[in-house]
Amino acid sequence: MKNNLLYQTCHKHKNITFRLFALEAVGSLLLLGASGTLAHLMESARQLSLGAGNMEAAPALLVLLFVLCLRSPARWQQRKYLNALSHHCRMDCRQKLHESLFSPAENTQEISAAALETTEALGRYFSAVLPNILSLLILMPIMLASALALDYVTAGLFLLTLPIAPFLLYLIGTVTRERTARQWQELLRLTSEFRELLAGMISIKLFRQGEGQKSRLAELSRDFSAASLQVLQTAFISSFALELITTLSIAIVAVSIGFRLLGGGLEFEPAFFLLLITPLYYQPLRQAGASFHAAMEARTAEKKLEKYLAEPPELAGHKGQLQIPPALRISHLSLGYEGRQQPVFKGLSLAIPAGCKALLTGPSGCGKSTLLKAIAGLSLPLTGEVLLNDSDVLKLAPVSRQKIISYLPQEPKIFSGTLSENLALFQDVPKERMVQALRLASLENWHKSLPEGLDTRLGAEGISLSQGERKRLGLARLILQNRPLVLLDEPTNGLDSQTEAAVIRALEAFSHRRTLLIVSHRPALREWAEKIFNWEELLP
Repeated sequence: MKNNLLYQTCHKHKNITFRLFALEAVGSLLLLGASGTLAHLMESARQLSLGAGNMEAAPALLVLLFVLCLRSPARWQQRKYLNALSHHCRMDCRQKLHESLFSPAENTQEISAAALETTEALGRYFSAVLPNILSLLILMPIMLASALALDYVTAGLFLLTLPIAPFLLYLIGTVTRERTARQWQELLRLTSEFRELLAGMISIKLFRQGEGQKSRLAELSRDFSAASLQVLQTAFISSFALELITTLSIAIVAVSIGFRLLGGGLEFEPAFFLLLITPLYYQPLRQAGASFHAAMEARTAEKKLEKYLAEPPELAGHKGQLQIPPALRISHLSLGYEGRQQPVFKGLSLAIPAGCKALLTGPSGCGKSTLLKAIAGLSLPLTGEVLLNDSDVLKLAPVSRQKIISYLPQEPKIFSGTLSENLALFQDVPKERMVQALRLASLENWHKSLPEGLDTRLGAEGISLSQGERKRLGLARLILQNRPLVLLDEPTNGLDSQTEAAVIRALEAFSHRRTLLIVSHRPALREWAEKIFNWEELLP
């Protein structure tokens, strides 16, 4: 149970969880008060019809109206807290998925699918499962205690019929779990192949393979629809079974109350009150079918995320032994791509002193960008090693590696989000530091011209950026990350001389107590660098 994401999120945000329990208790007591007031009104009306008293309905009606009006804000506030927990859970998962992208052994396509569809399914824990758990833990005991205070027989029937629903859920659970797992597998297949189809759209059009791919996509869609339909069928059957059982249970309780009311064993007011709270007592059980299906769906999604959510083991000693800034040493490194027989390069060796500003030059396509990825821990070498002082980069945990190395590719990724999110990469960073990073990256005037400043949306849903703005935004990220080893791939390519000079000034101010390795052909960077390496001289 403690490994479950629902439990972990509720435990991590205890203040929100306690408020949810308090609001559920308040809502349950309000329902109890409304039922008692309505029972009192009906008893007064009955006495009036028998000519046995005067009915003063106004105070009771005001109390009933007040109770019902209070319940709506309580439910709204409860929904707000549930959405907050859902948001925290999904953001924590996406943060860990983002960290997994820095592991060379992980499939980035699989991680992308997990960050979208799979993580979104975890919201079912908080939209359907947690509200029902709250009702089971609070609403049902309150209603049971009220019945016990008034009538032992009704309370006994409540307890007697209670275990039937969990037993039915247990029987349905195995089938639901298997069908939900198959649904997720089909969804992942559909997502992966659709992404590959979009990536190769130009080639498909050139070779006129559109019809074949269209039929393949239709086949995948049918498989996913069939799997989803099986899950919905199981959910319908379970909901119908629970509805039937709870309806029969309510009927048994109601008949018992009716016979004892006619026989004089119960007064009208408590009997009517018990009739009102009986559906409320069984309400969580009636909703258990839908929440159980939601729990199975969310749990299946969680299992897909387990290998990414596990905390990576920190290797003892490595983190503490690293000198800051680190020296970089590459020894007999060979790199290649999966499915390719010949490596990109073989036997490369390189040594950069700590705190040095180094420049790497060489012909296009020789493997310089691939080398930077290997240093950043994003590619697995065929042979050789990459050392920071005496620590192997690939033996560092991804979290430790991220705290040491910053990497700026040739084309920095712009996410569909605000400028602040693109700068901080969804970390909690003060706005003052973001503005300072933009200023150092020569983006201050551009930032001031934006309609909403740091809250301006970029990417597909916002404004587009030029190549120079993308590169400088990537540089601002590096400044904001403030890490001791910085890798830059053509950081000034495509910039005019004035902007390039501003970027070099920013790099100069940023380079203090850092080790920098820059891949570039630009003469201005050759003049600025302290040490220059030619690619041909590094190979045997």
